[in-house]
Amino acid sequence: MLMLLVFGVLLHDIPLSGQAEASPEADGIPGEPLFNYASIRLPEEHIPFFLHNNGHIATVCKKDSHCPYKKHLENLKYCWGYEKSCKPEFRFGYPVCTYVDMGWTDTLESAQDIFWKQADFGYAGERLEELHVLCQPKEANDSSLVCSRYLQYCRAANLYLDLRNIQRNHDRFKEDFFQSGEIGGHCKLDIRTLMSEGQRKSPLQS
Repeated sequence: MLMLLVFGVLLHDIPLSGQAEASPEADGIPGEPLFNYASIRLPEEHIPFFLHNNGHIATVCKKDSHCPYKKHLENLKYCWGYEKSCKPEFRFGYPVCTYVDMGWTDTLESAQDIFWKQADFGYAGERLEELHVLCQPKEANDSSLVCSRYLQYCRAANLYLDLRNIQRNHDRFKEDFFQSGEIGGHCKLDIRTLMSEGQRKSPLQS
């Protein structure tokens, strides 16, 4: 669950404000910054990784004399490790194993790789590779649903949930919480693919 939470944070996109669309001529002129840098609430050491994944903000920072992150622009190759553009020598870190549990794997290299893919940023990378659209928006700002394999992680936008007629009981594993017509949106649903991704669904999985 923690990895899925981290995965959701990684996918969060920070759009440019209207200020960020100012012309390059604004550079060096006293006034408002081209971006609301206060909205980037991250530890200082995470800024290079953030700028690597938000190149549009890095570009604005280069032009903006008010940008407080100028010193990090030299480290834009730094990355978490899940990105396709991330080179191994620049990623945040990699697990180091000092011994091998023979019931798990037989070499240090494979142990490190398994940990990377199951409990580190390698996990996020694999889930990103699996993402596919289950409900295709027809127009800008329409509803959408994007999920990884087996619906382990999903990101939805502008869907509606009708909670007016919810039937409550003591069944902790109730799977028909929503009835037909109580969840929907304005997008083209791939119902066949959606229904085929439930192989790993069980009462003990959230």
